[in-house]
Amino acid sequence: MIKGTIVLLAAHLLIPLLRKRSAAERHALWTASLAMAAVLPLLTWLLPAWEPAWAQRVAETWPTAFNTGSTAVSAGDIVVRATGIESSPWTIAGALPWLWATGAVVLLFTLAMQAMQLKRLASTGVAVDAPHAAIARQIADSLGLATPRVTRCDRIGIPLAWGIRRAHVLLPRGSRDWPEERVWAVFAHEMAHISRGDWIVHLLAEIVCRMYWFHPLFWTARNRLSRDSERAADDIVIGLGASGPEYASHLIEIVRAARSDGGLAATVAMARSSGFGRGSGLERRIAALLSALVNRARLSRGQAITILAGTCVIAGPLAALSAGGRSNIEIRTSNLPPIDDTVVRDLVRDDTEPVRDIRILSAIEGDRAPSVAEYTTPPLYSDEARRSGIEGTVVVQAHIDAAGRVDAARITTGLGFGLDQNALVALRQWRFRPGTRHGIARAMDVDVEIGFTLRSDSINAQIANDMVSLVGPGVTPPQAVRVAYVRTPRAGATGTVVLDVVLLENGTPRIVRILRSLGTAADEMAVRAFEQWRFSPAQKDGRPIKVRMNAEVRFHG
Repeated sequence: MIKGTIVLLAAHLLIPLLRKRSAAERHALWTASLAMAAVLPLLTWLLPAWEPAWAQRVAETWPTAFNTGSTAVSAGDIVVRATGIESSPWTIAGALPWLWATGAVVLLFTLAMQAMQLKRLASTGVAVDAPHAAIARQIADSLGLATPRVTRCDRIGIPLAWGIRRAHVLLPRGSRDWPEERVWAVFAHEMAHISRGDWIVHLLAEIVCRMYWFHPLFWTARNRLSRDSERAADDIVIGLGASGPEYASHLIEIVRAARSDGGLAATVAMARSSGFGRGSGLERRIAALLSALVNRARLSRGQAITILAGTCVIAGPLAALSAGGRSNIEIRTSNLPPIDDTVVRDLVRDDTEPVRDIRILSAIEGDRAPSVAEYTTPPLYSDEARRSGIEGTVVVQAHIDAAGRVDAARITTGLGFGLDQNALVALRQWRFRPGTRHGIARAMDVDVEIGFTLRSDSINAQIANDMVSLVGPGVTPPQAVRVAYVRTPRAGATGTVVLDVVLLENGTPRIVRILRSLGTAADEMAVRAFEQWRFSPAQKDGRPIKVRMNAEVRFHG
């Protein structure tokens, strides 16, 4: 709804500035704005994503946006693999779709009930006197409409009208005593609505507002559309020869007689309270009738085509515009790659110290380089690197601040095959003793050499899996409850990045390694996005536990 909100905000800011344009033109612009805001969510879903470079740059300057639930709009398909899925606990966010649907159904039902009530009123109405029917036929001929059906019903207080090419006008109680001038003004106004197509526009606007009942800008746009609709119908009446002051006096008398009747939402009404009928709205309407300077031009066919074309030209690109593509988030069953316990037992020394191949080189002579204080996650192999038998050293240039935190890191010498990204993943999770100069802790740029050998692969995998449960019997699996957007790399990427993830007891994921690489940029995007996910924690015997799982991030290029 962000794009729809932008459209409606622009309409609320710009259309009121067009005071010198006619009410018919403003009404057309309100109609176009309301229609565009209503269909943008559907068009966004249907149209292929359009991702210009400037949108990517703008998106990168924003804080990462979160979605709630099981679906997010992003550049990749993210699949969290586990052995099962638990029922999501009740949350306000989870109840919002149901609340929206319930409200929409209730409001649409009330609109349908009003339409049925209108049908009953019309069926109980009686034909008007012959002079009144003759006036209605005369006005219909002047406006190019079919002969209207005119009835009178004592159960309503204001005139009502509906129809497309043939108007059905329902006169209120007391209309028998109206002078002919007032009867003429009422018929002219109501059939002006029909000639302009206001009834169908009004009905669609009511449906849209009930579908988006939670959004106040839809309702205010509907109200302003109704107000300009009344003004445009008044302008037609003046154009048919009515005197402005006399017509204004008839309008005031009708409003005064209809104090307790707001009309039916399924019709257009000359004096509806929600349609600019009373208070300051009535005053502005009367002032417009009395002014000789008001632009009363009708909407030309050329203007209508221009507004329609402009709406289509704006709506299409705006709906497709995205800083990311589409993604479906799905929970499936899968198993993690098995660990060779025989190899692990052979490699574990008595003190269970991990096999490390790490060197930190100070960038400035005479400084004491930082050292690893907490080796939380070892550098692990990707599946491709293991199959290809890749061994060697990845050199990472890291900036370690005075508190021992890594706040910047980049690869200077890499091995590829996902090992470079795995080195970064591990390094960012280590805690360091800060470097010192003359005994004082200081921030320092250093080169960190991280070695990868097949001999240490299995033991490092065992270390990463230490104190972590696999999702299986007796373990209630996690459920994604907050999802972050994934942005497409500028160079584009097609394929899947597979992450090996440890989910902590508080539902925070910790990326352990890249199982399947798609290149440095895509790997980085996948890791950065998935780190911001949040889950309901896995549980065993009613207590939160750490679990190990896989996450796939699929990019479409």
